[in-house]
Amino acid sequence: MTRCPQCRTTLLQGTDTCPLCHCVTEELTEGEQESARMRYGGGAPYPNARRRQRLIHLWLRIILFAFISSEAILIVINHYTTPHVWWSAITGASFVYGYLFLLYWVRRDSGFAAKVGLQMLFTMILLWLIDRFTGDYGWALTWAIPGVILFGDGMVFFLMMLNRSRWFSYTLLLLVLGVCSALIIVLDIVLKSKSILLPIICVVVTGLYLIGTVLFGERAVSRELGRRFHV
Repeated sequence: MTRCPQCRTTLLQGTDTCPLCHCVTEELTEGEQESARMRYGGGAPYPNARRRQRLIHLWLRIILFAFISSEAILIVINHYTTPHVWWSAITGASFVYGYLFLLYWVRRDSGFAAKVGLQMLFTMILLWLIDRFTGDYGWALTWAIPGVILFGDGMVFFLMMLNRSRWFSYTLLLLVLGVCSALIIVLDIVLKSKSILLPIICVVVTGLYLIGTVLFGERAVSRELGRRFHV
């Protein structure tokens, strides 16, 4: 018998992942299992999401209307103030990016860590594209993307402290940040960036954080990665 830490739903069948959000489940203690049998009897109820879905769809329409209206106003301002620089294309791409990620966040059946990781990944790609579009000055690889990774390290630490019983479920997110950190250093060296101070700090902080997580939580981390990759 297991429980989903995200949906707070008891699964009497004892599956490794939640059928609602596909988050990795946690085992119940003997006392919790006995309590669940007495409470649910033959089966545990699933939450009624119909009313919640209607509210989400309403808010998504409101946000989409706000994005379209804002971009239309920005295009007009851009046309009459600085017609030689179409900065409104960047705001439009940002609006599209934000709305698509809202759709992914509320509709995709993924765990919280997976959503955060993908959002950070696509944010880094968007920053790099904006840099390329505005003149390829190198600020994305030198400052912006390493800053996002360091922010991600802080967020992982906060999430681990907030959910101490399931801290190891964020190991994969930390591993992705470590790979991104190493990739940033490689790109900075290949492109001969003028300043690689922040990327180096990013690699050191993320690397030490990842090594410490693996060393101090060896069994929990190994079990989590094994369940994630089915090995």
